[in-house]
Amino acid sequence: MDIASNNRRESHAPLGTKLINSPVLRAFFAQFAAFALCLLFAIAGKHLLGKAVPFFVLIAFQSITSVGLASLLRVDWWWLVIEFFFPVAVVLALYVQLPPAASLLLFLLLFLVFGTTFRTRVPYYPSQSTLPAAIVELLPDETDIRFLDVGSGFGGLLFDLSNTRPNWQLAGIEISWLPWLFSNLKQRFLRHDNLEFAFGRYESLDFSKFNVVFSYLSPVVMTEIWSKVQNEMVPGTIFLSYEFMVPGVSPAAEILTAENAPMLYVWKI
Repeated sequence: MDIASNNRRESHAPLGTKLINSPVLRAFFAQFAAFALCLLFAIAGKHLLGKAVPFFVLIAFQSITSVGLASLLRVDWWWLVIEFFFPVAVVLALYVQLPPAASLLLFLLLFLVFGTTFRTRVPYYPSQSTLPAAIVELLPDETDIRFLDVGSGFGGLLFDLSNTRPNWQLAGIEISWLPWLFSNLKQRFLRHDNLEFAFGRYESLDFSKFNVVFSYLSPVVMTEIWSKVQNEMVPGTIFLSYEFMVPGVSPAAEILTAENAPMLYVWKI
């Protein structure tokens, strides 16, 4: 099954609009502004108290202030986690003093897994182990299941489905280098003939080749992927989304895969 396609849609939004809407720039501004306020706090504290403000107090001030500013700028919740722990991580890195080679290796590994988050606005979300069984129960055991996992990560879902339903045609697409490379090598080593992985953006695929499209992405992109689903998937096919709903579009079904697990939403096209 060839999942490659030249059906790419480029965004034509003005550069200024892209910069304003960029979560990276908003997160950077929140951290930078918090740092400036932290300096003012340190200077004012020294003049008022007659002694330096304790270092851990400054770190706490930086973390809390950056989270507050980022919240005002309406970034996603996972950016708030980054904002809070970034100052702590910087201090720990300076304190531990890792060898330059180790620091570079750690940076490269993190970049290969999470680097595309800045561009795609989709963080890495691993799904729970109960998800494959729920999908198998939902879909009929037919030979004509052509299943696409949008943002397949390390391929856990697809490998589980491949083991359970070897007659299904399964495909995944992933934009992060390390997860894609791992899943691709694992597929070749285990020789799952009904499974393949592509590297790239889901916008480059033609969804009409699949009768089931699954995504576990981010609330930020659900409107975009739903537009592509409507434009390309044929009537009678199924779109699945784990945890995140399409804004303003009621699903045909909501499946709780396990207690305290995210909901699996089902739309019939």
